[in-house]
Amino acid sequence: MAKRIVIAAVICAFLCVNAGAHMVSFFIIETGVPEDARENQHSVFWENAFLDVFFDAGHIVSNAPILRLEDRPSGDILQEIDMQEVRRAGIDYLIIAQLDYNAALAPSDMFFYVFKINPKNKIFESKIEGRSERSAREEYEYMKSIARGLIAYVD
Repeated sequence: MAKRIVIAAVICAFLCVNAGAHMVSFFIIETGVPEDARENQHSVFWENAFLDVFFDAGHIVSNAPILRLEDRPSGDILQEIDMQEVRRAGIDYLIIAQLDYNAALAPSDMFFYVFKINPKNKIFESKIEGRSERSAREEYEYMKSIARGLIAYVD
């Protein structure tokens, strides 16, 4: 009898645990890159860093194709994104990394935005300057550290 009570308690504990995960989508926006230029590996590394870090933190992650714009967007960054599609996909949080490239196709400025979708609310915005003095491995670890810092805004 005691054995059945213990088994029932363990099963109940597993069934009562609420595992909360948010659906997080990432948009990487490149500016200053010619339309006919090949895929920029730096942007792909940013995308991979976000996906790795947020997946490891237990979130459901998705990404959109990297968006390439001729000029920096003026006004609200969300004008560049199909918000109806984002809502239809059931996304809870949207993280946008806007990577501004210079003429040498090196990142000059990077902007990061975190939005909660329902209700639409900008939670976080930050700008950092690009640096290229690091090795590829150090740069990727730096990208992951930036992504880890954004996890706190997805609660």
